[in-house]
Amino acid sequence: MFKKAILLGTLAVLGTAGGMTLNTQDVVAKAYRSPKTLKGFKYTHTTPKRSRGTWYNWDKDVGASKIIVKKHQVKKYYRFHKHGKWRYEQTLTGKKLYVYRQKQNHKQMFGFYAAYEDDFSFYYTGTRKLKGKKVKYMSLAGLYTYYKSWKYAIK
Repeated sequence: MFKKAILLGTLAVLGTAGGMTLNTQDVVAKAYRSPKTLKGFKYTHTTPKRSRGTWYNWDKDVGASKIIVKKHQVKKYYRFHKHGKWRYEQTLTGKKLYVYRQKQNHKQMFGFYAAYEDDFSFYYTGTRKLKGKKVKYMSLAGLYTYYKSWKYAIK
C-alpha cells in the first residue's frame, strides 16, 4: 500500500512538472520575442493537394522516414533500418499545423511547421523517371527525396 502511494505521488509530480514544462515553452518563446509564425510568410492550415499521401525516404546514414500528409494533418515516422516497425515522431494537426508557401528557383515550395518553429525546411514536388516509370517525388530542399512508393525510396 505504501509503495502504491509513493508511486502515485511520483507520477503526480512528474505529470505536473511535464505539464508546466509544456506551458513554459510558450512563455519563454514570447519572452524572447520569438514569433509564433515565420516573419514575412503567409500561412494556412491546409496542405497543398500535390503533397497529400504517404511519402517514403531512405538514407543509409539517417535511416528511413515516412510522412503521411492529409488535408489538415501531417504525421512523421522514422525507423533506423529498412525493415522493422515504424516509430512515431510528430503530428501536426488543425490549428497547430502552419503551412507556408514560397516560390524559389521557379519551384512552388511549401513547409509544414509547428508554432515557434523556424528551421526553414521547405519541400517541393515533381516527377522523374526511375526504372523506366514516371514517379512522383517530394524533395526536402534538395537534401532528401521522398517517393510515393517504398520500392523507389530504397532503390
